[in-house]
Amino acid sequence: MSTNRSHEHAEQTTQSFERIFSSGWTNFKRSSFLSLGATGVMALTLLVFSGLLVLNFFTNETVSYLDAKVDVSVYFKNSAKEDQVLKVKNDLEGVATVAKVNYLSREQALADFKERHKDNQLIQDSIAELEENPLQASLNIKAKTTDGYKGIVDFLEQHNLRDSMEKINFYENQVAIDRIRGLSSNLVLWGLGGSLFLALVAIMVTFNTIRLTIYNKKQEIEIMRLVGASNWHIRGPFMVEGGIYGLFAALLALIIFYPAVYYASGKLAVVAPSLNLFGHFVGNLGWMLLALIGSGLALGVLSSFIAIRRHLKI
Repeated sequence: MSTNRSHEHAEQTTQSFERIFSSGWTNFKRSSFLSLGATGVMALTLLVFSGLLVLNFFTNETVSYLDAKVDVSVYFKNSAKEDQVLKVKNDLEGVATVAKVNYLSREQALADFKERHKDNQLIQDSIAELEENPLQASLNIKAKTTDGYKGIVDFLEQHNLRDSMEKINFYENQVAIDRIRGLSSNLVLWGLGGSLFLALVAIMVTFNTIRLTIYNKKQEIEIMRLVGASNWHIRGPFMVEGGIYGLFAALLALIIFYPAVYYASGKLAVVAPSLNLFGHFVGNLGWMLLALIGSGLALGVLSSFIAIRRHLKI
């Protein structure tokens, strides 16, 4: 007997959910023009949100790429003796944060330069006419971690042979990385501000759409009250309607975003071949879809909840 009752209760619950979802879908279809506007604004919000995720990945990958390329190069004056350069090299190798130090003599620098331009006869002739080697001896220093470069530069600045050094070029690399990080931070802040603004607009548009639906179904709601319908049966369809806005907005955002990332990835590949933006996007498509749908549902249901609390007195 209890089994039959449980089965009947489960069947009634299923039918109840089906009616609520069916009613919510009907509300969505009836407000076609308003539904389109609410879905469009919500999709725009989700597009900006998706753009922030991609921007964050792009910035992190770019900075990591530049960090891997960063080193400290010390160029010595032509008057510096080889034993002075080697003394600095030996001292650097004793620094705990230093991973490797490569020494490039003036002669080797000139030989490398000639090799790089071996097909340019004008350069070869110009070098042959020089009475003295114009290139400088240098040390190339790699740190164990990117955090170690600042200490290495400080060590070089305080070295007793600092006067024999012409130039330390780490500063130029660091400025470029700091600028990229600063630009990224500003873009993320502006993007978050834009996302928040668009989210508020989306909530307002969806709120008004649900409010109009409630107003148009006022008589039907009164009848449901009279026949003893539960609060959930009255409120549920409006919550479902808001959720449908969010779901369609998420799918629309993904449909627009997919080719946009593909196009942007092709352009970025020219500048940074190692950066596979589209591959990262496809590899994380499942998580991206879940994030978009979750955000869309949250916006839609929240808008509906506010409208119900404000305009549906039960």
